[in-house]
Amino acid sequence: MILEISAAVIAAAFLVLVIFAIRTLTAVRRVMLSVDQTVNGLKSKVEATVEETELTLRETRLLVEDVREKSRKTEAVFNSLTEVGKSLEEVSSSISRSALSNGERLGNVVALVSAGMDLIKKWRSDRKT
Repeated sequence: MILEISAAVIAAAFLVLVIFAIRTLTAVRRVMLSVDQTVNGLKSKVEATVEETELTLRETRLLVEDVREKSRKTEAVFNSLTEVGKSLEEVSSSISRSALSNGERLGNVVALVSAGMDLIKKWRSDRKT
């Protein structure tokens, strides 16, 4: 008799276990269906986002290449400006050396020009009166 009662208790426990397992699996199935619907709904959005991202990457690559090309071109301009700056510096140094070596002559020329300007002003003022 104890064996029959034990078998009945085991059968009842197994039945309860099966009922809870079925309820749990049903709940898991509903969750999985919901996840499947969500994934299917997001699938088209993800595909559109991927396409947009690919277009953006292509445009970015084109822009980067354009910037590189323009940078190379401006590098040549800056090199030319550097050379012009060096040439101007050499000319300035040459003029300074010439001015230092011919300082007395330049002073005389400036004095003569100044005197000439004074004479012209005096001559014009005499002419007006």
